[in-house]
Amino acid sequence: MGLIEIIIIVAIAITLSNVLAKVFPSFPIFMIQIIIGIIIGFTEVGSSIHFEPEVFLVMIIAPLLFREGETADIASILKHFGLILLLAFGGVIFTLFGLGFVLHKILPIIPLAACLAFGASLGPTDAVAVNSLAKRLNIPESVMHVLEGEGLINDATGVTAFQFAVAALLTGRFSAMDASISLLESSIVGVLVGLVIIWVKNEIIKIIERISAQDVSAYLLIELILPFTAYFIAELFHASGIIAAVVTGVLQATGFRRVNLFEAQLSNVTESTWDTISFMLNALVFIFLGIELSQVFSPVWNSQSYSNLHLLGIVLLLTALLFVLRFLFVSGFYVVTQGWQTTRSQLRERLLLTFGGVKGTVSIATIFILPTTIHGLAFPERSLLLFITACVTFLTLIIGMILLPILSEGEVIPPTDPKLMLILREVISELYADLDDKKLSEKERFALLAVIANYQGRIQQVFNNSMPESAQQEFQEIQALIISVERDGLDESFRRHQIDASAYRLYSRFISNVSESVTKQMLSLLSFWLIFVRRIIRIILHPKMFWQRKKKQKEIVDNRDISSLRKIFIRNSEVILDSLENLRDVYDEDLIDFFVDERKNLMNQVSGHGLFGTYLIQQDPLYVKELIRGFYLERKLIDQYEANSEITNFTANNYRHQVNQLESYTMRQSSDPSFSFVLKRQKKRTKETE
Repeated sequence: MGLIEIIIIVAIAITLSNVLAKVFPSFPIFMIQIIIGIIIGFTEVGSSIHFEPEVFLVMIIAPLLFREGETADIASILKHFGLILLLAFGGVIFTLFGLGFVLHKILPIIPLAACLAFGASLGPTDAVAVNSLAKRLNIPESVMHVLEGEGLINDATGVTAFQFAVAALLTGRFSAMDASISLLESSIVGVLVGLVIIWVKNEIIKIIERISAQDVSAYLLIELILPFTAYFIAELFHASGIIAAVVTGVLQATGFRRVNLFEAQLSNVTESTWDTISFMLNALVFIFLGIELSQVFSPVWNSQSYSNLHLLGIVLLLTALLFVLRFLFVSGFYVVTQGWQTTRSQLRERLLLTFGGVKGTVSIATIFILPTTIHGLAFPERSLLLFITACVTFLTLIIGMILLPILSEGEVIPPTDPKLMLILREVISELYADLDDKKLSEKERFALLAVIANYQGRIQQVFNNSMPESAQQEFQEIQALIISVERDGLDESFRRHQIDASAYRLYSRFISNVSESVTKQMLSLLSFWLIFVRRIIRIILHPKMFWQRKKKQKEIVDNRDISSLRKIFIRNSEVILDSLENLRDVYDEDLIDFFVDERKNLMNQVSGHGLFGTYLIQQDPLYVKELIRGFYLERKLIDQYEANSEITNFTANNYRHQVNQLESYTMRQSSDPSFSFVLKRQKKRTKETE
């Protein structure tokens, strides 16, 4: 299969994994990506992918660790630098000898040097996997800083130790002293290469600035090639390319930054670009891990040379030993530095550090470097070592996925933002005060009401974002149920000819607008079913209605249409309220009360002819004008809160950044010409009757 086809299939796999992760939020995305990788591995696509460890390290791991270094909290990492260095160097060596000797004892047919290489490959903790496991969990910051710092350094240690074990396998000679000195030299030279790369990059930037050739795209490209340049140059000097990439990332983030428009534009582009690249590379890591698992599993599992039960026992034993060795090493450090009494009270922290030390694709990428021949003879045990390494790696991920949520203090509860809610409520109060102006036309009143509804939606979003993910999931499921009931009621009314096509399209657009706000992130299978699957079924069963909703033409909606829609909305609302009452035993009562109150408020708006009017006016330039006034009021209140020291400068800056983004987005939005405001047709009909 050609390269283009492989790239397209992998891109589809990455997209599919992201969708499935939102449908099954309790299932970590990396595990979904591994499973997709395993499935691909058993197809023609997987068999045509030939894994090159060196290419994997430089093209995927180097830029990922560069970005990790660029975004890492270095000050916090330095507070725990002793434990980080000990785990990154001593822990890897401890694992190397511990796993290596035990494996050689179990399977003496495998040379000791090859067993030590196996231990070295499983020494490093996978920073990508740790972040994927821990991002939803409430894990102490000290533990996360240790795991983060360890993941930045120990890849280089593991790869270097592995190379010495392979050298011993090929030559039959091994010197612990030479290996230690070489590891130290490799690390120091890697650091120096990172320093030189950043110095050269800064000099190039100065030259560009002197000739007034500043360009956002050029600066971004320079940053994107930094990790690859650092890796290749370090490898030329037989140093650690991984450490060089990490150091380059750290130094890139610590440089002097001037406050000007160009730097601000560059920062925005860089952040969004790296976010996209990091997501893709992270997904590739686990998809390739799944492909590798499928490639090394079948040949050994189906071989008559080994007992599958015996292999399974070896994998379980070595996985348990891996965590036992890490626990002993971490506990030893705590006992030496803090004493036995203090260490006993920190059992949870030590267990988190132990089971947070999961392995990942770097371990398999490393073991793939094992030679296929030794002294010109075939090395048949290579496939067995690949199999055991892949299985142990996969098992550590599963154990971490199970135990870390148990050991952590539950889900991460997002911080509440009461000041922002106060500011938004004060903006709403000022907008309501504007409504008291008797000189306002009916159209201007609708525009103000629409802006008020917009700010009320933002308050709800802030409230929703402050809930843990499990609560957000329930929130979304109830919203999806309401949307489903509303759409069913609308379709039924249209089939019975209770409303015309114009009104049907208006109500459908209104429901779609609400639906899009709900599905920014799909959080449960029920929501997925209610919003997406049932929509597909509805399209299949009633294709004419689907095209009627999507039909684009110039239309005018008047009070007669609004009256018909109001009756349908009230009828739908009564069904929704009954459904919410029946859900009190299923969902949290406070959440049900919130939706009941919100629905009754919407019913009051509809009774006052306000709801659909405020939706229609959003197609009018007057709405944009009033919305920009709301942003002006919001900025003024942010300034007042900052001047009164009610919020910090940093918080105020974040609030202003949000307003700037909203204002910029609002100004770019084109109005939808499909519907004209209700008053136009009303005036037209008045003229016709005259």
